[in-house]
Amino acid sequence: MGQELKKKLALLEPEEIQAILEKHQSKKISEPGLKPSAVLLPLLKKDDAWHLLFTRRSQKVEAHKGEISFPGGMIEPGETPEQAVLRECEEELGIKSAQIQILGELDEILTITGFKIQPFVGILKGELKFNPNPGEIDQILIFPLKDFLERNRLRTENWSYQGRDYPVYYFHLPGVVVWGATAKITKNFLERILDFSFSEL
Repeated sequence: MGQELKKKLALLEPEEIQAILEKHQSKKISEPGLKPSAVLLPLLKKDDAWHLLFTRRSQKVEAHKGEISFPGGMIEPGETPEQAVLRECEEELGIKSAQIQILGELDEILTITGFKIQPFVGILKGELKFNPNPGEIDQILIFPLKDFLERNRLRTENWSYQGRDYPVYYFHLPGVVVWGATAKITKNFLERILDFSFSEL
């Protein structure tokens, strides 16, 4: 099944990804007291294959030091989630909003650290010249999206926090572990656009 999914992924055009995302109403979290934030799942085409961009957070940031994440952050007063994502991409990576084509949204997710995250899916366009903010970003990492579809790449643990159980996901890539909210968003995206479940791999 993995090879079939990789072929399907390779053939997907931006318009198809956008149409798939638009067919599903993004689920919202109504739980009070959460800190609203937004992130971008940044796609780019390299060598005719879809790739996914991540950042490694610096040791200077307030939360999640050194972790692998997507560009994004807290939604400021008066901002929409999409405006927050575009602002954060420029602040963190030096990428202007004109180079980001938003394709759609995924379901909001909750973190055990009290954040409510609205993920957006977008394509990075044109000649990309990254200028990462050293106060926030230590490293930019780009992986072929098909690598996430390898068998046994995804591992799940069950964590308990304040009396509730949460599945926590881990993608093991060469030299890097993508886990937590970032892994869950990646999993949700691939399952949505390819119409499958990782439990089937």
